[in-house]
Amino acid sequence: MSKKMTLLALAAVSAVMFVLPAAASANWGVTPTTAKFTGSGPAGKLFASGEPTIECKGPNTGSGEYENGTTGTIHLHFTECQAEFLGITVPCSTTVAEPTKKTITVHVTFHNVVITGSKRGRLITVLITTVKCQNIANTITVAGNVIEEVTSPTAACPVATKIIGGKIGVTGSPATQVHKTVDGSATEYDLTATTAGGSAVTAALEASGTNTFTSPTEVTIDCDTP
Repeated sequence: MSKKMTLLALAAVSAVMFVLPAAASANWGVTPTTAKFTGSGPAGKLFASGEPTIECKGPNTGSGEYENGTTGTIHLHFTECQAEFLGITVPCSTTVAEPTKKTITVHVTFHNVVITGSKRGRLITVLITTVKCQNIANTITVAGNVIEEVTSPTAACPVATKIIGGKIGVTGSPATQVHKTVDGSATEYDLTATTAGGSAVTAALEASGTNTFTSPTEVTIDCDTP
């Protein structure tokens, strides 16, 4: 298994759907500031030139909460995770001893940011996650950051909403992330994966998802939040 192949396990981190880099700052938030939500999303993929793709076909779910209106945590659970390697489809899981479970659990923190075109976004930091694919000798350690574009709601602040929808996009061939920086900073963010005994490499993750607020069931998105 090549080092590039290690990147492909990051597809399990799909959805969206973060320890916070110091360069990020928010100017949009939610009220109430401690709102809770559940998450759902379709399949997620990660691309690397010349390598197969790992995909979690779902259902993919999650739960999370805002801690202060602009930052928070999400716990993600993905199912039917697999990769095709040398013509053989193999299951992958964060249950290292049982990769046949085909489930990947990921814990992330997030921070509201503004991205290109003054769009709302969230900077997502993946807490260190270990993935094992069946019949592949080495485990894969995943960490780093991706930027999610908020696709709903897009109306001007203030706006009441029951959901926040988002996507992590890719572009080009070989694929790269659509969004790598936040407004006001030249720092580029990316995910990395490291095969045991190898060096870290970067990934291009494609994913989307919806957070549905549960407590309360509706929040207000406001602007100019510190």
